[in-house]
Amino acid sequence: MTALAKHSRFIAILSAGLLLRVLLAFVVFPKQGFSTDMQLFAGWATTLARVGPGAFYATASGADYPPGYMYVLWLLGNAPASALPLLLKVPAIVADLGIAAVLYWAGRRWLGERAGLAAAALYLFIPVTWYDSALWGQVDAVGALLLIASLVLLIERHSEAAIALAVLAILVKPQEAIGLVIVLPVLVRRHLILGGSRWRLLTSALAGAATLALPLVPFDIGGVAGLLRLFQSDADRYSVLTANAFNIWALVGSTPLAQIIGGSGGSWTPDSLAVGGTTAFILGASALAGVGLVVAGGLLVRDGRVPILLGFAVVAFAFYAVPTRVHERYLFLFFTVGALLAAEFVAASAGYLIVGLLNAVNLHAILGAPLSVGAGVAGFGRGGGPGVIRGGAGFSGLGAQIASIRLPFADLARSEMVVALVALGQTAALVALMVAWCVLVIRPRPIARAAKAPYVAWRPSSTS
Repeated sequence: MTALAKHSRFIAILSAGLLLRVLLAFVVFPKQGFSTDMQLFAGWATTLARVGPGAFYATASGADYPPGYMYVLWLLGNAPASALPLLLKVPAIVADLGIAAVLYWAGRRWLGERAGLAAAALYLFIPVTWYDSALWGQVDAVGALLLIASLVLLIERHSEAAIALAVLAILVKPQEAIGLVIVLPVLVRRHLILGGSRWRLLTSALAGAATLALPLVPFDIGGVAGLLRLFQSDADRYSVLTANAFNIWALVGSTPLAQIIGGSGGSWTPDSLAVGGTTAFILGASALAGVGLVVAGGLLVRDGRVPILLGFAVVAFAFYAVPTRVHERYLFLFFTVGALLAAEFVAASAGYLIVGLLNAVNLHAILGAPLSVGAGVAGFGRGGGPGVIRGGAGFSGLGAQIASIRLPFADLARSEMVVALVALGQTAALVALMVAWCVLVIRPRPIARAAKAPYVAWRPSSTS
């Protein structure tokens, strides 16, 4: 049997996922997407092609992404101007296919052919993923590919490669730093607590440091210190309760997002809002830190396939649902590891589909038509945030080639009742994930024979 025939069902699934994205991106909505983001990417790409990385950050308008994805835009910027608006969606679509391939390989290796196929299909066809790449024109899938590959390598005990990819993901988008909440405690457990090779801990640290520093060299960002300043500036730019994420903060404030996003108008509420003797920002950040400590602490006690995947699912979900200043796309990372968990556990598959539907409503509401939400806080980049300058002036005429998408039922997705239901539903999903973490990882190891427990909840230092 040839390799193609052996994997024919996966190739069919991959081809169908690619066809769906090609039709949406290049046939149904050509040169359309979330115009603000795509215009910025187009401007950065042409600036890189014109001045190179050595003068990029001093020249580019609103360049708030770290250098990792700029290498991709540098390549795209050398394409003809007429082709660039089409090419902007290609990297994320290719990354979608790469994620599906990683999920298939991992699921097939750990759980069997059927699980690998299920994981790949769940990821490729859940609306959140193709909304983000083929419709929106965003690049979350690129960093997500690096992170899911990092977790798979971590489970397979390739420590240096795992941390290198996790760090590289941060250079694509700073939000991917949540991967270190999983990678670092697992490495400490394996190479320090359990008395493994301490040399591997050192080589892993060197691999991570080199991966962080070397890609910065060509850029005028000021090295690692400049990168950290960029991250801080980016974090401070949207100092609001929620930057269009339908999480619990969308229901908070005198005029919560759930009320104003439907068309009545208004501005985002600053996260300096007093809540219980502190501010919303501190409360959200503290809660996120608490979740991270619970997960990291659990991984110091026991690791393995399910603890690593479930731990990342919890942290990725918490990063969207708990802190302030969150955008609607910040749940994207959950849908990578979530597909592997859904392929193994029936309850996880139901939850995956429900959460996928809820988050797709959030994406649809923001993408579907111009927003009536204002900045409300001075100092924002990008003209006050997503939706505020959709279809703006563009970049030397290139932006005029990129139009905003118009989707049906956007008003319904923005109605106060729908926003509230999505926010409450996604909050309940995080609670369910935390319960699963406590039951499967934190509690003492259940005593059961393999024949009576086909799905072992965790196996310390195991890949199966």
